[in-house]
Amino acid sequence: MNYKDFQNRVDYGTQMFDAGNLQAALEAFTSLVNSDISDLDKSSMCLNIAVIYDKLGNLSLCLEWYYKAVQLEKPHCRFEAQEYLATYLKQINKPRESLKLLESVLASTHLTEAEKVRVRENIESLKVEINKPVYRRPGGPEEGSG
Repeated sequence: MNYKDFQNRVDYGTQMFDAGNLQAALEAFTSLVNSDISDLDKSSMCLNIAVIYDKLGNLSLCLEWYYKAVQLEKPHCRFEAQEYLATYLKQINKPRESLKLLESVLASTHLTEAEKVRVRENIESLKVEINKPVYRRPGGPEEGSG
């Protein structure tokens, strides 16, 4: 696929997403994943698909596409998808999984110094969140009720 065609298809998918036509956006990005574009571009399209599934409320497919993005970028020593996945895991109240993922990223010898700083800061933030005490009022409503 030539670059102009690739960019037009990405732009179309983005426009459909912005217009709220998530099905058309999903089809556009999925067709790109199944095309002959580079693994790194496929990884980016997988991230777009993950966001769409999150917006549709489908946690299972959202995570599946995040993990596909990670697998596509890993052989190229890239970490963008892993950082996005870690952020998403934190958002869905899975900070320990997020921490584990970021610690594995930090162990890589392929990070730039700036990336190391960013990942360390995110790790420290997660550790603070994980270790934050939870206070409950005696006789108050049980967690999860309401």
